[in-house]
Amino acid sequence: MPRPRTGTVRFVAGRWEAKFTKVDGSRGPWTPLRADLGPNDRAAAKAEAARMAPKVLAESAKKKAESVRDWFGRLHDVKAARGLATVKDMRGRAARWVFPVFGDKAMRAVTSDDGEQLVARLDAAVAAFLKHGPGKGRLSPSTAANVWGDVCHAFDEAVHAKDPGLRVLDRNPLAGVRGPEGGDERSGQILFSDEALALLGCERVPLYRRQTYAMALYTACRASELEALKPADVDLEHGTITVSKQADRKSKRRQGTKQTKTRRVRTIDIELHAAPLVELLAAHPAGRGGRLLHMPPPEDRAELLRKDLQTAGVTRGALFVEGDPSQRAITFHDLRDTCLVHMAVRGDSPIAIQWRGGHTDFKTTQGYLDRGRVEARRIGEPLPPLPPGIVHESSRTIQAGPNSPVSLRDSATPTGIEPVLPT
Repeated sequence: MPRPRTGTVRFVAGRWEAKFTKVDGSRGPWTPLRADLGPNDRAAAKAEAARMAPKVLAESAKKKAESVRDWFGRLHDVKAARGLATVKDMRGRAARWVFPVFGDKAMRAVTSDDGEQLVARLDAAVAAFLKHGPGKGRLSPSTAANVWGDVCHAFDEAVHAKDPGLRVLDRNPLAGVRGPEGGDERSGQILFSDEALALLGCERVPLYRRQTYAMALYTACRASELEALKPADVDLEHGTITVSKQADRKSKRRQGTKQTKTRRVRTIDIELHAAPLVELLAAHPAGRGGRLLHMPPPEDRAELLRKDLQTAGVTRGALFVEGDPSQRAITFHDLRDTCLVHMAVRGDSPIAIQWRGGHTDFKTTQGYLDRGRVEARRIGEPLPPLPPGIVHESSRTIQAGPNSPVSLRDSATPTGIEPVLPT
C-alpha cells in the first residue's frame, strides 16, 4: 500500500510552507500554512500539511481528468469576463473543428499526434475550400489559421497562464507541431472611381443607403464601427472622426456598443471630399438613438449593395461572381477595402493607411499597398469628389487637417498631380 501523501514542509521568510506531490506525480507549488506557526512548530506544520493534503490531491485529480472541452470552456469564460470581443468566434471555432478531434480527451492526455490529426482535418477543409469555394465542411485558409492559432494559444495558456487556475499542464503537447497549410484566399472586390460615383450619384438608390456607402468608402470604418458612430465622435473643428466603439448586436440594450475589434481607439482624418456629408450627418443624425447613420440590416447589406450597383448601371461581372473559387462577389466590407486601396493609389503614407484601417499587424496593410500597385491604372482618381445631391450645401468651415482650414464649399483638389505609390 503506497505511503500517504502528507506533503513536505519548510520554514522560510518567517512562515511555514508545504508542497505536495500531485496525482500525476508532479510537484505542486509551495503553499503558505497558518500564520500563527512559529519557527519551532515543525510538528504542527506537518499536521497542518497533512490536513490540507486530501483537498490538494482532489483538486489535482480533477485537473488531471478535466477534458479539453471543459478546460476550453473555462478559458473562454475568463476571456469573456475580460471583455474580449471575439470570444464567441473562438467558442464556435473550437466546437466546430477542435472538439470533434480531441474535445473529450483529458487535457493531460493530449499528445502531438492529436495536434497532427487536427491539422490534417484543417488541411482537408482548406483544400476543399480552394477547389470548390465555401460550403459545408470547407474552411478558408485564414479561418484555418485562426483555428490553429486559438488552439496553440490555449495550450500555451494551459502551461503559462497568469491565472493559476488555468495552469493544468507542465508542457505544451502541441509545441513543434506544424500548423495547417496556407493558400490564396478568394479575392474580394473593390470599386473603381467611376463605379463608386455611379452608385453614390444614382437617385434611384435610397439616399440613406448612398450616404452609408459614402461613409464606408471615405472612412474605411468597419460596418459595426459605422453603425456605432454618433455626432459626438465628429470633431468638425479639427476635421476628425474618433472611432472608439462598434455596435453590439448581442447586447440586451437596444443601442448597445462594445470595444472595437482590435480594442483600440483611433482618430481618423475626415476626407476633404466627404467633409460636407459628415457635417450634414453630424447636424442631422439619420440613425436610431441619435446615431450618425441609418444602416441597412447586417444580413441584407451585401445583397442590397449588389442590387444598388446594378440599379446604378454598374455591371462589371467580377462584382457579382458566383461559384468562383478564386474570387467572390462584392460585400459591404469591400467598401472599406476600396477606401484603403484608393489611399494606396493616391500615395498616402503606409502608416496612415494602417492607422485608418485600424490594423494591428502591418502585414495586413501591406496587402492593400500591393493591391494598390496592381489596380492603379484602373482606379481612376482615388476617392473623388462626391456627386451632387448626396449632401446639402453648407458654408461651415472646418479643418481638413492640422493647420489647414478648408471651406466645405471648396471640394476641389489640385489637378495634374500623379499618384505616387508607396515603396
